[in-house]
Amino acid sequence: MPERTSIWLRTGKPVRGRPALDRDRIVAAAVTLLDEESASGLTMRKLADRLGAPPMTLYGYVATKDDVLEYAVDAVFAETLEDDDTGGDWRDALTSIGTRTFEALLRHHWAAPLIGGTPPLGPAAVAQFGTILRVLTAAGFHGERLEAVTTGFYYYVLGAALAESAWARAGHPAVEMLSGYAGTDSGARFQRGLSAVLEGLRPA
Repeated sequence: MPERTSIWLRTGKPVRGRPALDRDRIVAAAVTLLDEESASGLTMRKLADRLGAPPMTLYGYVATKDDVLEYAVDAVFAETLEDDDTGGDWRDALTSIGTRTFEALLRHHWAAPLIGGTPPLGPAAVAQFGTILRVLTAAGFHGERLEAVTTGFYYYVLGAALAESAWARAGHPAVEMLSGYAGTDSGARFQRGLSAVLEGLRPA
């Protein structure tokens, strides 16, 4: 089976006739359904029912369920964007970006596992990554050091969200296994780990 090409790397097809829906509305409904159920629980028929439209109508906007999931992931990244991330101390800026991203991925428990399977290439995810690069470049990170630090930060945030999402889905008995930590609050655990990561980063 040939590999699937990301929706963000394909040329969009025009919608013929008068549009009955729009992509933003479809994606918003998909995010709500995903929050209520899961990626496996989302179907094009359920999505069409939520929108009050015939299932075939959706295919004028999205070709497959996988396309819907990519759009939905980028909608989650859109929740993390702010206009003031590039000012002030670089560690404060990255803490803000990392915290918003972690919280958004936990609000939408289905998103982090999807990122593990399909790289986030949508405009919101790309905009966030660009902001991270600008913050670090302005702080004096360049070349291989910039690449290493960006990777360390980005992987920590996404990895923490993926791990915490798994603990949350496993339920209370699994969370009890974390009782040996200083606290079992996922947000506090994330902040302690992020502080440790950022404290160890220095421009070359």
